[in-house]
This record gives sequence, structure tokens and C-alpha cells, in this order.
Amino acid sequence: MRLTALRLFPLALAAAACSPSTGNDLAGTGGSTSVGGTGGTAEATGGSAAGGATTGGTSAAGGQSAGGSIGSGGAASGGTASGGAASGGTASGGAPSGGAASAGGQAAGGSPASGGAENLDAVAEAIDGLRIDDPCTGTPQVSVGATCDHATLTGVGFLAEEQVSIGGDPGTTYAVTLRVRGVIEPTNVSGGERPSTETFSYMGLDWRTAPLTIGGTVPVDDTDYAQWRITVDEPAAEYTLNDYQRVGHYIFELDYEVTVPIEGGSTLTLSAVDANERLILNYEGYAPEGIEGPVNHGQFVELELVSVSVE
Repeated sequence: MRLTALRLFPLALAAAACSPSTGNDLAGTGGSTSVGGTGGTAEATGGSAAGGATTGGTSAAGGQSAGGSIGSGGAASGGTASGGAASGGTASGGAPSGGAASAGGQAAGGSPASGGAENLDAVAEAIDGLRIDDPCTGTPQVSVGATCDHATLTGVGFLAEEQVSIGGDPGTTYAVTLRVRGVIEPTNVSGGERPSTETFSYMGLDWRTAPLTIGGTVPVDDTDYAQWRITVDEPAAEYTLNDYQRVGHYIFELDYEVTVPIEGGSTLTLSAVDANERLILNYEGYAPEGIEGPVNHGQFVELELVSVSVE
């Protein structure tokens, strides 16, 4: 399984998923991560943030804390960051799309040769554009520090799933490279496998540059922050897309690539789950370049198919 971080830069909104608070903030980070089956190395590149100072590839825009004071990079209220909003970062290009076909020709000796490789991208084309939106309900208070309710509630919380079937041959495992983009709040996963341990510093805290975790569980106390996941049934695996190894009053803009093994004929599910009725709203309507923005200041994740190969 290979993970490549194209662009991740947090838009820290100081509005708790479990209770309203004040202050919005954004910091920019970027990076490029190449990870093997059990780990790898990472090289971070700096992003940019409007109205903020850059430090080690991360920029933050100052804002107002819950206490009313103004601080560079956002002030902390009760150990939770708050501040203003800013944009940041530029995206590097994605991996080339695979699956070129080879043309058949004439074999030596005059006999025709069979030719034409399988168009492998077609195996996973149903994934391309797969998306989940978690919009705010009604007319949210689109101001510094606001939270909002999920437009659709499942019990007391939020659950959304989009599932697609993979083509190809059963018994054949395909390496499917996906670009993950969106705007989400952080979650915290205990256990599991983390292909990259690269971090960046923001608001005095360390955050994962590529927040992908395979397996693991979410501590009960952290379930009020949404988990965004990809689940594959064969080979069975669950990929949490927003495991920053901590929760807090922030949202983050994701833009990275991950390669996952998927067996022909199996299913892939994109899902989002939140245990309570509130989300941290996307105050400024941030969105990665090149895709549609949020629905009513909400959060979202969209998948793009980059390439397919046979493992």
C-alpha cells in the first residue's frame, strides 16, 4: 500500500464538534510522502496562508480567541485553538493514469500475435468522483467560531455511505491509486497501522501530515468528531482518512494520494460517521482546487481515480 501526500493544509476552525465555541483559523502545510508496505520516508514542502506567517512549511492566520484577545496564529482558549480563517497552499500534480493498451501485431514467421492489454482503469472507474457531503442544516451562523447541525441525522448523529462495485477478475488483486480531497474535522484512532508518521507543528501541537490509518478503533471520548473512511471488503481493510492522532476545534483541507489493494468483483465504501448532532462548519467554504465546494458550509470528501495496476 502506497501513500503520497500531495497537499494537506489545515483550516483550523475553533468550533467544537461537541459544543459551540469561538474563533476560526487556518494554517497551511504541504508535503510529499512515499511509503512502502511497512513505512517510508517523507519530505515536507511548505504551503502558504493568507494573512499568516510561515513557520517550517506551516502558516497560520491570526484570529480572536474565546477570551477576546488577538494573537498571531490564533489564541488558545482552555487548551483549544481559536483564531481567524485564511487560505493556503498550492497543489502538486497527481500520478499519471495507468492502463494503456498495447496494440497487437504480426508475429515473426507470419502468424498473427494476440495483443491488447486490458484497460485497467475501467476496473475501478466507478470510484472516480465518489463523494460524500455533510452539509449544515438551515441557515448556519457563518461567523467566526460557529458550529452547525448536520442536515441529515441518523439517530442523534450523522452517518452517510456511498458504495461501488469493482470490476476485473475475481481472485486478481488490483492496486488502485486514489486521490483523496475534501475538508474535514480531525479524529483520533487508537492502534492501527500508520504508513507515514511525518508531522507538522501548528498552534503548539503536532499534526500528522498524511492522516491515513489502516484499522484501529476510535476512543469513546473522541467519537463526537467525525470519522471519514474508505472500507474495502476484499482484501478486508478499513482506511481512516482523517486520523490526526488528536481531536480539537479545527477543520483540515485534504489533498493526497493513497494506493489500496482491491480484489476484482469486491466493493469499496466511502463513509462518514459522527456520534453527535453537530459538526465544525466550513466557515469560508474552503475546497481543494479543481473540485466543487461544500454544500451549505459543510464538510466533504471526494475520491478521484488516478491509476490501476495488477499487484
